[in-house]
Amino acid sequence: MATELNAGALCALLLATCGCFAPRGLVFTHTTVPYALPYEVAGRAGTKSCSVKITQLKEPLSQFNLSVMWSNSAVAEAMRKAGMSEIRYADLQTLSILNSVYERRLLVFYGE
Repeated sequence: MATELNAGALCALLLATCGCFAPRGLVFTHTTVPYALPYEVAGRAGTKSCSVKITQLKEPLSQFNLSVMWSNSAVAEAMRKAGMSEIRYADLQTLSILNSVYERRLLVFYGE
């Protein structure tokens, strides 16, 4: 009986730390949300897409909020490679490990 309770508690703890009970997990989180654009027209998704990666690494021990952020390319360059001339919609995908010690964001643009 005690081992069943321990196993149940361990399962609940693992689910809670991975974001199953809360919107953000302590160990691992991967989300995709719509990214609001100031000129976005509702209902007009594009047929082409491109993406821009943004990666951030934070120092978690001190209270100085030290971090490093880098990106692989600019939006205009990604649009040019995809043959896009107009952005109509965007999604923001976020991968967070160890409560955002490592965080990678991917902006996915859709348009024509």
